[in-house]
Formats: sequence, structure tokens, C-alpha cells
Amino acid sequence: MKKAASLLTWEKTKGHFKTITDHKLLVMRYCFKVGLYRQGLLHDLSKYSPSEFIQGCMYYQGGTRSPNNGEREDKGYSYAWLHHKGRNRHHFEFWMDYSLQTGDGRYPLQGVRMPRKYVAEMLMDRISASKNYNKDSYTQHEPLQYFERGRGRVLLHPQTSRELRGMLRILDERGEEELFRFVKDYYLKGKEI
Repeated sequence: MKKAASLLTWEKTKGHFKTITDHKLLVMRYCFKVGLYRQGLLHDLSKYSPSEFIQGCMYYQGGTRSPNNGEREDKGYSYAWLHHKGRNRHHFEFWMDYSLQTGDGRYPLQGVRMPRKYVAEMLMDRISASKNYNKDSYTQHEPLQYFERGRGRVLLHPQTSRELRGMLRILDERGEEELFRFVKDYYLKGKEI
């Protein structure tokens, strides 16, 4: 028998649809600001696929945390997340590969350096997720704080990690408009950091 948290209801379905749609539209708006029109339009479309959407509705957390965590708590893993990260290049987990050099404390999996356009989309995704989950308590400091707390940070390619952290620091210290200007006029044009 399924736990009550995993039951599918109309209320959870409406809530999940609203949460993922609000998030997608915010990421799209931010991607458009930096010139990533295609990525903005296509961002997170897999969340509407049955593999992700049904699980998202069943484990909906009221719009304050990811339903993937609810699924993990119930099953020990999140099938929706495994599906999602394998189809969306703005997630650093997409860019994991086996290392040919193991031992000496190295992980068997390693992060591969992400192309800048996906790092920029990941940045917009993180800002939007922070706004969606924190709602009125959001500040421009939250995305950097989330990154610093993040357990996946060690799996990022070192250069990708430096780039992402640097841009989150711009947001933290100077705000969104300065960040968007930097991403559009400097970072996405391939200029050396």
C-alpha cells in the first residue's frame, strides 16, 4: 500500500502544475534577458512528461520543496529526478562521466566541464528555484547560500564550479541586473574570466 504522501489528488496535481509552470516561465524570462531564447523556451519541458509529471503530482510538497525529495523519502530514490537530469543539460549531473584515472581519493565519477550556455541556464534555474521555493522570503543572497550548502558542489567540474560560484557572487553582491548584464555581454561571449 502506498503512503498517503504518494496519493494522487486533484489539489496536488493543480499545485504541482502551477509550481513547475511558474518556475519554467521565470527561467524563460531570465534566459531571454541574457539571449538564451531557445533554452528559455525548451527549459524543463520534460517535467510535463508522464515519467516526471505524475511523480511530481504524487509527491507534491506544497510548492515549498521539490517533490523529488518526497519521492526519495518514500522509495529511497527519485525516478522523476533520474529521468529529469538525464534529459536536461542545464543540470551538472547530466555532465557526469566515468573517470579513467581512479584511486588516490578520486571519485569513479567525475564532473565534465559544462558549456557556458548550460552553466548560464543552470544559473537562471537556481535563481528561479530559490524564488519559487522561498517566495516572499527570497533575497538575492539565497542562491549563493544554497550553492555553498550544496552537497553536489564537489561533483561539479572545478572550472564549472568556479564560474557558477563567481556569477552567484555577482548576484549576491550587485543584484540581478548587474548579473544579467555580465552573463549576456561577457560570459556568453566567451570572454576570459
